[in-house]
Amino acid sequence: MGADARSLLQLLVEDADADAFDAAVAQARARNLPARELDALERDRAIALRLRDTLIRHRRNEAELQLLNDTANDLAAMRDLDSILQAIADRARRLLECDLAYISLSDSDRGDCYIRAAAGNISGLLVGLRLAPGSGLGGMVARTGEPCSVEAYLHDTTLHHTEQIDRTVAAERIESLLGVPVKLKQEVIGVLLAAHRAVRSFSSRDITALSMLANHAAVAIENARLLAAAQTAVGDLRVANATIGSHVDDLERTADVHERLTKLVIQGKGVDEVAHATAGAVSGHVLIVDEHGSVVAGSSPENGQPPLPIAELGVEARRSGHTLVRDRLCVVPMITESEPLGTLVHVGTSSISDIDRRILERAALVAALVLVTRRRMAEAEAQVRGELLGELLTRKAQDVDLLRHRASILGVDLDACTVLIVAHLHGPVRERIHPALAALARRFRGLATHHHDTVVFLAPGDEPGAVGRAVSWELARTARDQVTAGVARVPHPTAVTAAHDEAEKCLRALLALGRHGDTAQTADLGFVGALFNGRPDIANFVEATLGPVLAYDRDHGSDLVRTLEVFCASNQNARTTAQELHVHHNTVSQRLTRVARLLGEDWRQAERLLEIQVALRLNKLGGC
Repeated sequence: MGADARSLLQLLVEDADADAFDAAVAQARARNLPARELDALERDRAIALRLRDTLIRHRRNEAELQLLNDTANDLAAMRDLDSILQAIADRARRLLECDLAYISLSDSDRGDCYIRAAAGNISGLLVGLRLAPGSGLGGMVARTGEPCSVEAYLHDTTLHHTEQIDRTVAAERIESLLGVPVKLKQEVIGVLLAAHRAVRSFSSRDITALSMLANHAAVAIENARLLAAAQTAVGDLRVANATIGSHVDDLERTADVHERLTKLVIQGKGVDEVAHATAGAVSGHVLIVDEHGSVVAGSSPENGQPPLPIAELGVEARRSGHTLVRDRLCVVPMITESEPLGTLVHVGTSSISDIDRRILERAALVAALVLVTRRRMAEAEAQVRGELLGELLTRKAQDVDLLRHRASILGVDLDACTVLIVAHLHGPVRERIHPALAALARRFRGLATHHHDTVVFLAPGDEPGAVGRAVSWELARTARDQVTAGVARVPHPTAVTAAHDEAEKCLRALLALGRHGDTAQTADLGFVGALFNGRPDIANFVEATLGPVLAYDRDHGSDLVRTLEVFCASNQNARTTAQELHVHHNTVSQRLTRVARLLGEDWRQAERLLEIQVALRLNKLGGC
C-alpha cells in the first residue's frame, strides 16, 4: 500500500469530510504521478468514500437506535398521557432533525382526529387543530393507515385542503411534511408527523425511523390509557368500597334504630319514647301530631298546635299518603288500613338524607303501631269499664262484692267512687272521645261509659263539684268542644242508679236554663234544681239562698229580710221601700249594700233575684 492510500485511510480514521479526500487526490495529481498510480488512487478514494458513507450510516443508525431505545425507556417510565405525547413529539423532531414534529390522536366519539402535542411549533393554532378524515396529510394518513409525505404542502394538489388546515400550515411556515400512522393492533389511534420549513424530500430511512417511533408511541399511549383506566377502576373501586362501607354503616345504624324501637314496642312504651328514641338517631326534634293537628308527643317541649308550615305539610302528607321533605323539615304520615293516625314530624338541623328519611318512615310505622295498639287496648278497657258501670246504671248489679272484685282488677276502689258525672258533648264527637274514655277513667281511677247520648263518669273524690269540673274540663279538652255536666254524690255502690237519675236531671236543667258549658250539682241550681230533682227541700233551699242574711238578722237584730221583702214587692224601688218601712232613703241604701256583701254583688240579676224572691216567700210561709 502506497503513501497516498495510507493517507486516505488516515482520513477515514479522522472522520474527515468528502472534500479532504478530494484534496488528497488533487495533491497526488500535482506530483505528476504515473497514470497507473493515479487510477489506483481514484479507486482507493472511491472505496474510502463508500466506507466513509457506510461508517456514517452505521453511526447514524446506531444513534437512531440509541435514541429509539432511550425513547422506549423514557416512555415506559411515564404515566401521564400528555407527558408521553410531548416526549414523542420532541424525540421525533430530534430523530429526523426536522423543524417541527407533532402528534394527533383519533377521537372515536366525533370520528375525526385532533393534534394533541407539538415540538418546534411557532403559532398557537397547531395544538387542538381537528382533522376530518381524509383532510390534510394527517387526515389522509389516519384514513388510509399508510405513511405519506409531500415536499410542498400548500402546492400539493393530491391532498384535500381545508381553509383551517391551510391557515395553520401557513402560520407554521410548513413546506415538507411526513406523516406515519400510530397503530395498535391494526387500528389507527393517531398520526405522528414531522415537518421542515424548507422544501426537502423524506427518505425511506426517515419513514422507517418515524414509523418505529410511532410504534413505540402506540405502545406507550396504550399503556397510559390502560394505566388511566386501571387508576379509574381503582378509584371506582375505592368509591364503591366507600359506598358499600357507608351502606353497611347505614344498615347497622338502621338496624340499631329498629332494634331500639322494637324494644320500646315490646316494653309497652308510648309514642313519647318513640319520639325521643328517633330524635336520638336522627339529629333534630321529632314531634308526633295526631290526625286533628295537635302535638301529642315530642322530643322537645311542644304543646298545642304545631307551627303553620308543619300543620300545612301534615295535611298534605295525610292526603297524599307519602313522605314530604321540605328543606330541613320531614313529615311522614301515620296511616293504617282503616284510619289516619296523624303524622311524625322531624325538624332537622340540616338537610334530610335518604337514610334519615328511611329511619323516620320506620319510626312512623312503629309510632302508628303503638298508637293503634294503645287505641285497641283503650277500647277494650273502655268496654270492660263501661260494661261494669253499665251494670251499675241498669240495676243489673246483684252481687256488690263481685262488682268490687271486678273493679279492683281495673285498679278501681268502687267504695271510694262517690261522684257521678253525666256529661253532654255538644258536637258529633262520640267516635273521637270514645278511645280517650278509658285513659281518662284510668287517670281518675274511676269508670266511664257512653249511656244514651251522654258520657257517664264514676270517680272518687270528697268534693263532687271540684271532681265534676275537673272531669268536664278533661272531656272538653279531649273532644275540643263544649261540655255541660250534671254532678251527684254516690253514697254507696248500690246508689249509682239514683245518683245517675239526679245528675241527669241536673244536666237537663242546665240545658233547659241555657247554661251550656256549665258543670253543677242540683244544689247549685237552687229551687229550680230541687224542682227538677222531684224532691224539693224547702228548708235547704231557703238556707242556701238567704242563709247569710238570715244569720245576720239573728246575730245583729237587724231587719234585712224585711227590707228585701219590701224592696222586691215595690219593684226594686228604694224610695218606695223607705216610705213603706218608715225609714230614711239612705238607711235603705245601707241595708241593700249590706245584703250585697252577704249574698254577692250579682244578687239583683234576674235569675238570682227570682230565687231570692221565692226563698223570701217560702221563708215567710215557714214562719207562719
